[in-house]
Amino acid sequence: MPGSKLDPTAPLAAEGLSPLRREDGFQNSLHEARNLVTESPQVSREVTFVYDAGPHSPLSNLQLKGSWEVATSRYSAQWDERPIPMTHDGHGLWQATLSVLDDGPHDWQWGVIADGPTGKAQWAVMGEGNLRFDPRQSRVLYAPTRYHRLGAHRVNGTDVHFQFWAPHALNVQVKVMDERGDVQRFPMERDAEGYWSARVPGAWDRLVGKAYVYEVVDSTGATLERPDPYARQMMGEQRGVSRLYLDPITGQQVKRYVPERLELLRFEVDDEDNVERAYLVLKDASGRPLSRDELLARFGPFDASLIRRLHEGRFNDLWSENLEPDGRIRMLEQGGSYITLLSHPEKAFGLRYEIQVWERDAQGRLRLRDDLDGDGKLSETERRASPNNDRWSDVLTPASGVSFRHSLITDTAWPWKHDDAPRERDPRRWVVYQLHIGSFLGRGRNANRSTLEDLLQRLDYFQSLGVNALELLPVNEVEGNRDWGYMGANSLSAESSLGFEDEQGRWVSGTEALKRFIDEAHRRGLSVIGDVVYNHIHGDYNMLWNLDGPENPYFNWSPEPSRLELRNTDWGAMPAYHRPQVRQFFVDHAVAQVRELHFDGLRFDFTEPIKGTGGKAGWDMLREINRQLHFLRPGVYTVAEQFPYDPSITRPALSDGTGCGFDAQWYTEFQHRLVHDNAPFRPGLIQAAAHGWRTDVDAFMDLLTSPLGLDEWRKSLTMLSNHDEVGNAQRTLRTAQGPDTSRFPSQWARGATRLAAGLAFTSPGTPMFFQGDESMAWNDFRWGVTSTWDVGWEWLRLGEHWDWEHLTFNDTRKALYERLFTLSSAEREQSPEYQGLPAADRRVFEELAKRPAEEREQAMLDITRRQCFRFYQDALHLRQSSPAFRADAEVVRVYTHNDDSTLAYLRRADGEEYLVVASLNRDMLAGYPMPLPPGRWKEVLNSDSARYGGNDFGNLGATLEGGPETRLNLPAAGCLVFQRV
Repeated sequence: MPGSKLDPTAPLAAEGLSPLRREDGFQNSLHEARNLVTESPQVSREVTFVYDAGPHSPLSNLQLKGSWEVATSRYSAQWDERPIPMTHDGHGLWQATLSVLDDGPHDWQWGVIADGPTGKAQWAVMGEGNLRFDPRQSRVLYAPTRYHRLGAHRVNGTDVHFQFWAPHALNVQVKVMDERGDVQRFPMERDAEGYWSARVPGAWDRLVGKAYVYEVVDSTGATLERPDPYARQMMGEQRGVSRLYLDPITGQQVKRYVPERLELLRFEVDDEDNVERAYLVLKDASGRPLSRDELLARFGPFDASLIRRLHEGRFNDLWSENLEPDGRIRMLEQGGSYITLLSHPEKAFGLRYEIQVWERDAQGRLRLRDDLDGDGKLSETERRASPNNDRWSDVLTPASGVSFRHSLITDTAWPWKHDDAPRERDPRRWVVYQLHIGSFLGRGRNANRSTLEDLLQRLDYFQSLGVNALELLPVNEVEGNRDWGYMGANSLSAESSLGFEDEQGRWVSGTEALKRFIDEAHRRGLSVIGDVVYNHIHGDYNMLWNLDGPENPYFNWSPEPSRLELRNTDWGAMPAYHRPQVRQFFVDHAVAQVRELHFDGLRFDFTEPIKGTGGKAGWDMLREINRQLHFLRPGVYTVAEQFPYDPSITRPALSDGTGCGFDAQWYTEFQHRLVHDNAPFRPGLIQAAAHGWRTDVDAFMDLLTSPLGLDEWRKSLTMLSNHDEVGNAQRTLRTAQGPDTSRFPSQWARGATRLAAGLAFTSPGTPMFFQGDESMAWNDFRWGVTSTWDVGWEWLRLGEHWDWEHLTFNDTRKALYERLFTLSSAEREQSPEYQGLPAADRRVFEELAKRPAEEREQAMLDITRRQCFRFYQDALHLRQSSPAFRADAEVVRVYTHNDDSTLAYLRRADGEEYLVVASLNRDMLAGYPMPLPPGRWKEVLNSDSARYGGNDFGNLGATLEGGPETRLNLPAAGCLVFQRV
């Protein structure tokens, strides 16, 4: 077994063994195998062993081994050392036929060794223990993964093969539809394991691109339609439609699952170029547009003041406020998108909708986009071709804007070009940037959400910043087009709303867009980590729930099919991992993320419920997933979000049942001790200092030198921030502000934000931070409240021609500017303060002075954001420059003082040594005595430098002599780094 120190030729322990997978689906348990009654005392039987490696497997030279003597064919508990070569059929199936002497009940076992990515003669069975078989079986099969069989696939070049698991169904057939509504059905046949299959000869070319569902007659006789969880592409939500939820009193946006809420339909044209205006047209079932009077009569009044409160009076995008005389609803521009909100969604169900976009052509004439014949209206064909209208259905239903609808028959092969592009492969040298694709570049309170097209165009940003790995929030298909991705992420397909229209006008699906992005990220030297959710499944349109009726096989933990036993978490029901087919889905999902999408690593959402509530079945599933991933992709990085921290989760998955095989834990304890902790009796350093409380610097230093729940620091993905710490707690900047709720953060708060980054990038472990922290973003990023998601990017475009190397901006300079703003031009010219401004600063002031007064503060805030970005760049460059900052480099305690809020530690490796000193004191500490290690120490980084917006208080790059009472200058809320010279 992978990770085992045992010889794979030796028999393994019998406990916890995976059942054998046969080609006909029959599952033979260990108990049944030991109680066989043979037909005669001694019978020679031929058994064909089949290993299904999949059509694109990297394995070769497969060899069969088992509990027999090769020379005599007799059972032997001590496995024969001589393997039996297996033959390959060219499509991923390997087989060998063996005669065995069936002379009584024995514990017959088998397994396979193979040459593969991890080396030669590697154990190629991924479950717990060896495989078992009954000699009376003429053919036995083991498939480590089944995602190449399940779903819809092209086989033999022209055929289509469907396979779907529905163990309690009375009948299943495939229903295939095109966009005109024409339907074809194909009957499916069931095997003994509950898998239903259909093969349609020669049908690939006529079915590719069409939608399909499984029509399931469940155990009660009811007919259900179920999308395919193994589909590689989904229709997604209706184009241009989403939902918005409001507090009925305040009008502010709330989460979808808040009990008392008002629900609205939101129609949108997202980030289109050259748009002059956009309209929503509502129609009856025949396609006739409704008139103004019909709309007013149908939907009735709505409290428009709620919408004004939602947008603080800046927008009123309620439909009734923008109703044209002809019944068209004018959509308002917000953040580059066009929006309208429809009240009383239930009154819209059954209506049809159309979004019309008007643009200027090359001659400056206003024309209706997609109106090919120029008649001023969209035909059915033109409407379906429009990227703003849905190709499949324009009928509004209770699922509109929420449900991802049907699966699609597609060939998702991608010509990978940059898998071998040079990039940092060692996670010990990574700095990980976590981002949410749908909001990263969003504007207008995420009215203009971002897609993978936006991210593709911004990859140079990450290179400029200096990170070398990106971690994406879950990218699999979920309900709605604005979501973090953790609720109902139960499909192999990528979220459809991440797709985009390319330069040729072709729609790029979410799956293809994701592959493009990962391939291009690799070309740019960036590794990409995906986020997977296996601990719970939730959502109104969860495609696994009641998959084939009330027996609910994906979630039923009961050993009796007639009884339903659920295990719930705070976020939804837990899958029944003890069922081989359920476990197989999550194994397949993980492997497909790495093999098909080419993620360099996976982060597993909260693993404690899987191994706690899920028990041994959940633990074994995690072990199997890690074995598979590391066997097929050496160097793949797996990280578990595990609380409480558990060192066993990052230990090898050995055959004795210990260890789970993860490479790292998602380590938020660092953030809690440094920045913020919700437990009021254990505040983080910055949290305590911001409130004037005594800081527990010793606790933070103890964490650095003796990390809680870790065997070693290289097994840590160390959090400066992440989506949870930001979305459920506070951004670092907000924590540093403490009780001060003013819009403009103080000098100390900005310094503390940079200090946190300085400590994170010089501390052990692999550091990670969340989008926007590098530019001192202010937004909350609350789950389900999209209006809080905009990071804001004005700072990046500010002062493109300013001399950023020489300008100064801090609280002192800001106060000077504000005094000068009150003077007339003539008074400024006479002011000694104005005359004393350096050229770089004078240019900044003059450009600020030209702005309206209400814009100046935002512009000055954006200056500080750009300064923070510069500090991140320099700190990251320093980290990448030396092995002393590698995740596993030595860390040594030098000094702490709780009352002064000061600390110092060493990092060293490969003959290089750095000293990190930090102070969260409110005052600048001049000549502060600190015992430094012997030697000469040159200051190479100061977070309080003027180039970062600080006061330039420090040691001016001096070289200090270490000793028992070295005197050094410590800036308030500052971090200094010294290099031994």
